[in-house]
Amino acid sequence: MMQNHRQEPPVMQHSSTKPENKRGNKPELLAPAGSEESLHAAVENGADAVYFGIAGTGNFNARVRAKNISLDKLAETVTFLHRRNVRAYLTLNTLVFSDELPAVESLLREFTKARVDAVLVQDLGIARLAHELCPSLTLHASTQMSLTSSEAFSLAARAGIRRVVLPRELSIAQIRQLRSATDLELEAFVHGALCISYSGQCLTSLALGGRSANRGCCAQPCRMLYTLIDGAESIAGHLFSPTDLATLPLLHDLIAAGVCSLKIEGRLKPPEYVAEVTRIYREAIDVICDGNSSLSSPPDHKTNLERLALTFSRGFSTGWLEGVQPRKLVPGNVVAHRGTSLGTVIEVRRDAVVVRLSASVRRGDGVLFENKSSPEQSQGGRVYEIFFHKTSVREAASGNKVLLTFGNGTINADHVETGQEVRKTDDPQLERRIRKSLQSRRLSRRIPLHLRVRGVVGEPLSVEAVAPTGAKANISSESPLEDAKKHPLTFETLREQLGRLGETVFELRTVDADLDGKAMAPLSVLGKIRRKMIAALETEQVGDPAPLRWGKSLDELRRDDDLKQSQDVFKQTPLNRDFAATVRSAATVRIHVLFRDVRFFEDRLMLQRCLDAGCRSFYAELREPEVYEVAKKAIRDLDAQFVAVAPRIMKPGETWFLEHLCHLNPDAVLVRNLGALAFFQERDVPCIADFSLNIVNDLAFWQLLEWGHVLERITPGFDLDAERWATFLERIPAEKLEWVVQDRSPLFTMEHCLWKANLVSPERHCNKICRTRPLKIRDRYGAVHTVRSDCHCRNIVEDATPINVSQQLPDLIARGIRHLRIEWDDRLGFTHPDDAIRQTLDCRL
Repeated sequence: MMQNHRQEPPVMQHSSTKPENKRGNKPELLAPAGSEESLHAAVENGADAVYFGIAGTGNFNARVRAKNISLDKLAETVTFLHRRNVRAYLTLNTLVFSDELPAVESLLREFTKARVDAVLVQDLGIARLAHELCPSLTLHASTQMSLTSSEAFSLAARAGIRRVVLPRELSIAQIRQLRSATDLELEAFVHGALCISYSGQCLTSLALGGRSANRGCCAQPCRMLYTLIDGAESIAGHLFSPTDLATLPLLHDLIAAGVCSLKIEGRLKPPEYVAEVTRIYREAIDVICDGNSSLSSPPDHKTNLERLALTFSRGFSTGWLEGVQPRKLVPGNVVAHRGTSLGTVIEVRRDAVVVRLSASVRRGDGVLFENKSSPEQSQGGRVYEIFFHKTSVREAASGNKVLLTFGNGTINADHVETGQEVRKTDDPQLERRIRKSLQSRRLSRRIPLHLRVRGVVGEPLSVEAVAPTGAKANISSESPLEDAKKHPLTFETLREQLGRLGETVFELRTVDADLDGKAMAPLSVLGKIRRKMIAALETEQVGDPAPLRWGKSLDELRRDDDLKQSQDVFKQTPLNRDFAATVRSAATVRIHVLFRDVRFFEDRLMLQRCLDAGCRSFYAELREPEVYEVAKKAIRDLDAQFVAVAPRIMKPGETWFLEHLCHLNPDAVLVRNLGALAFFQERDVPCIADFSLNIVNDLAFWQLLEWGHVLERITPGFDLDAERWATFLERIPAEKLEWVVQDRSPLFTMEHCLWKANLVSPERHCNKICRTRPLKIRDRYGAVHTVRSDCHCRNIVEDATPINVSQQLPDLIARGIRHLRIEWDDRLGFTHPDDAIRQTLDCRL
């Protein structure tokens, strides 16, 4: 009689509060791999996927300073990851210029051949090229793409985007809203450094230092000292340096919100950091989603946060996931690693400090005496000796009063004061443990095998092995099984012998066996089958790879675009009436002026002077929706064109403002994000795309123009410098561009509010103090930048140095640029707006 045996994994005791992902799957844990060592650290500590860039200049990833992975090792690396059941995501998440697209095409071909699981992109041109060239290549929208609404997701999906890496500025409630409104996968950051500005919208490093964050070269100016100027008073500090993100306490809610991937930031961090952070989040996810784990007791968030803080921390917060909390996010004294709290200074002596401990301390620990008012004067060093009750000890426990001594000259006692907080920044014992685990290369993550075995007298013993990677092996004994004289093959023997997988990457998970209870299988036969099975699985290709499919090349896409350009690109709309016929005349240049204060629209004489100087179109960017009517009436009374300006960022629940603009029936709307473009396109409202959409190459230009059938003009991104204008303008109709000729660059575009963080008590309502109390920021070089808030109270810090392209204007006009924009500001260097208009027109020749 046949005996059917099946070994199942232990039944999990599911928690009643287990979060339900929309697709019913456990979320992926995604870890950074800035080097080969970090990649192995991520794999061995439980990452389901890793993301990394390609080494070398010109490889277009947002962490060019990381070691990254060399292109010649890409295929080998991807194969290794797939055999370990880990997905490989490549970062191609920067802006690229037109002349760089051939190099991008080559990289995309290599990525496709290597069978990477997805590519992260920021640039719409790269997204279009990847989608058309490699249809089988999965695309993820980087957080650099600034997709903050379901309306934006709908356009991104048309470029082949399958997953959106969410901006860090979203709350869990907003993520839940997005999950219910889209079928795209959502990926969220759960740990690591935070940017103060919306990713993709930070121009600070570019404007102040010539190093573009959108090109992977951020110099982190947000971590520098600034002075907040509030009238005659000033506050100095690290005003734009946020704490680090740590979401362990919120992980359950974040998973329940429907996020499919939980991302750890840190491609510039060492392998030890990657190992420890990945391990801790792996344990937490397993406990939340499975209801239990292999741990003897559930992980303690407080203990784990302390361990994470020792690995690296500028102090932890939950970012914006619980809403806007300016004081928690940016305490003003955060710039570098702070570790975890150790105690308080009681007494200061020369080269020694008496401390009341709030945590244990050992000899050799690194400590920091934190000066919160002057962080640059904080003192730190390694503990040389510990005295407890005048006796030297190796370690002291929390709650004790101890004397900590340091090497001569290590700390300056003049900058250590009674009452200062003491922090532990380094734990050599913890570092040794992590380093030892990395150096051992002991396999802590294995691939589960599922076996199906048939053992019947007169037939060869057959074993079918299946791994979740898709790898399979079918092995049979060389001879049929014979009748057992003493010891027939049992399920227990079969499981024990085939489960001896030693130092391989495999572990036996389930066995489904059909045994007749009579067959004999010598241990030597079982061992031979096991060895053959392992060899077959290790050499087997991961799964059954689908044949590669290639679509349109870069040259073919450009030929398609050339055909579009040969056609009439101008629609006869009220916005460009009587302009198409004369647009190619160098004398025909249209000036558009943007105002941000309703008082300009209340000054009819000033508006008339602007018209007399050569302006025929006014843009209104106002903070209060009701005052748009004032602007509209004033502009229409002068028979000029009225363009309403939409906010740079649009989050869930904020379409009400766009609805209000729509009801004004403007001649056009200046849109700053894909969500606003989708919104107005659905309502057939003419649009002008702003520079915040980061269009810097011809493929991106035509992609945006194709998406937005209501688009009249496109403003190139500010990363497009004078050196790159020529190649960009060669391949597009320049008359469809609008160039910003005078403006003050928006350095930071922030959800963070400087007024609330520095001038309003936490328990008080702000009462829109930003409307009545102007702020300025002075940087360490003495430049004074202004701060303003938009209609949703987001802060924009504007560069002290105005943009002025007057020297390049003749060349731009010679190349076909016909629409020029002045974004008026009192600090542009002109007495009146009409002076700026006249100078602009004077420069054209």
